[in-house]
Amino acid sequence: MNASLRDRRIVVACFVWGSALEHDADRVARSLTHGLNARDVLLLAALAFDRSGAALPGELVGPVHTTSAGVTGSLRRLEAAELIVRQTGTDRRTRPASLTPNAWDLIADIVEPWQSWFDSKLEHLDDGERTTLYRLLVKGSGLWNDVWPTEYGDEAPT
Repeated sequence: MNASLRDRRIVVACFVWGSALEHDADRVARSLTHGLNARDVLLLAALAFDRSGAALPGELVGPVHTTSAGVTGSLRRLEAAELIVRQTGTDRRTRPASLTPNAWDLIADIVEPWQSWFDSKLEHLDDGERTTLYRLLVKGSGLWNDVWPTEYGDEAPT
């Protein structure tokens, strides 16, 4: 098999697996949160675990693996659900979002089932394969500097 055909098959396999995983993640998120999607849950997690409960919208793009428009949509849903509050001001981009007590309670309730669901999706991989998969997915997404976890070393590989 030539490299071009192999690479195309890899891309198709990634899209298929990613799409199935995203669909399942949304289903699980909605069942755990009564309506939030997976991106909303990831944004809550980024606020709670990466940003100590508060962040500017632009600071959430990398950790949530989405666009600024995606972050904006999630912030609107979370604000409507009374899970975040935004400081007042004219420019929403410079208004930090902060978790409410309701959000902290929800996060505490869903961390374990969310992690169990995610672990079940990767249970067929050993630790080395999981690390390799993570490295490849992050590298392929072009988000090294934003999401490379410190447990893999101080610097993201090139």
